[in-house]
Amino acid sequence: NRSPFHTEGTKKVHRRLRAWFNVRASRARVNRLMRSAGLLSPQRIASERIKRLHEGTIIPENIDLLWGTDGTQFGMANGRLLWLFAVIDHYSCEVLGWHIIEVGQGDTWAALEPVKQSLRRRRGALVQKAGAGISIRHDWGPQYNAGAFSKELDFLGLGNSPAFVHEPETNGVIERFFRTLKEECLWVHDFEDAEQARKVVGQWIETYNREWLIERHGYRAPWTVREECDAAKKAAA
Repeated sequence: NRSPFHTEGTKKVHRRLRAWFNVRASRARVNRLMRSAGLLSPQRIASERIKRLHEGTIIPENIDLLWGTDGTQFGMANGRLLWLFAVIDHYSCEVLGWHIIEVGQGDTWAALEPVKQSLRRRRGALVQKAGAGISIRHDWGPQYNAGAFSKELDFLGLGNSPAFVHEPETNGVIERFFRTLKEECLWVHDFEDAEQARKVVGQWIETYNREWLIERHGYRAPWTVREECDAAKKAAA
């Protein structure tokens, strides 16, 4: 199996078989063979739908319009915890910045680090109003609810777009990424220290950006989507 991911379902395996090995098999057959081999990914049972205040899509029409950010904690082999903060583009699902820090140091400035990384990457510098046109979607965690966070966003020209209260799906792009990150990386490694975690997670995120298949983009990877968007912008200029 050449796929770098072990939680892919029938749709993505079917796509990779065609793209990599020119194997022409129906998706139903791939599903049947994966089921018989015990390779199907676990599926969540859909619960009864509850009407939410937010009923629209959180996917914009292009890159660099809405970035999602959040933090998650994960453990090391010695039982100590680390914070991982990240920023993801809502359109392409590309991870633009990430930061791992000891859990006791996971303050607002640690949460801002991947935001700043993302701006350097996409706009070239951290100057006043460098993020004009981009909004930051975040939850109501203490790092993001702090006055310093909103002041920094304002200085950088980034729109402040908090998720709806009690509706985590409004920050669902990065929530879904964190689920994948945990299943594919964080939960399958016994990290000895923060440096090892940074190395392993950094390598995995690069692989994710290059090779994770996004269904709504015709099973193209985040970097491919971003490169196509950048090329389209240049052609239109």
